[in-house]
Amino acid sequence: MRMKSVSGIFVAAIALVALANGPAQAASSESGSVVTINHAGFDGISNSALTVTFDKPMDSAKLAQVKSLLTGQNGAPSAAIHGLQPFTGPQGAFLYCDNAYSFSDSDGNYTFQHACGGTTGPWGYKISSGLCAEIVSNVTESGMSWTRNGANQARQAPHVEGCTYQFHGTYSPDDDYDFITYSDTLAFEIDVDGDTGTATLNITGSFTSAGCANGHACGM
Repeated sequence: MRMKSVSGIFVAAIALVALANGPAQAASSESGSVVTINHAGFDGISNSALTVTFDKPMDSAKLAQVKSLLTGQNGAPSAAIHGLQPFTGPQGAFLYCDNAYSFSDSDGNYTFQHACGGTTGPWGYKISSGLCAEIVSNVTESGMSWTRNGANQARQAPHVEGCTYQFHGTYSPDDDYDFITYSDTLAFEIDVDGDTGTATLNITGSFTSAGCANGHACGM
């Protein structure tokens, strides 16, 4: 089975309490500060949004420092430069059977595969080592919500695990050319250079679990 790594398709849309499809902003209140970082893929296959609510208020300089530590990036948000917006709906990307796919951003890595003629689609998600280094609690996964050809399917089992765990499940049934959308939430406590808070990581995406590419034999 071929591995198709697509770690380069993501671009960071960094926002501090970002308004939907709006400019980056920062928020600090008496009760604390909120940082939201969005990542959107060029082709809409996958998206992640990390939101951290810190226990104490921060000024703009401190917020910028925290943003940099969370993303491992410095400089302007590249998504804004390229005119991209956070993922807003299904885009119909094709993931061909008998291939193992891998999609990464600074939050983590999502994987998917489907055997040609099969009836299931195993998926996995692992939080990145950089983000895991900031996590100081177990991670509570809500359980994957998903649709198949527009119909809601039963939510998959939730998990409570350490941040190094490979969260995983199976879209079932998943036949050739089924259209899948998915959404999952992971919650945890975080400590960024001494600043503590609570965080939620939302991952969403959509794709067609396609048959063989261009009529060629699968796995070639």
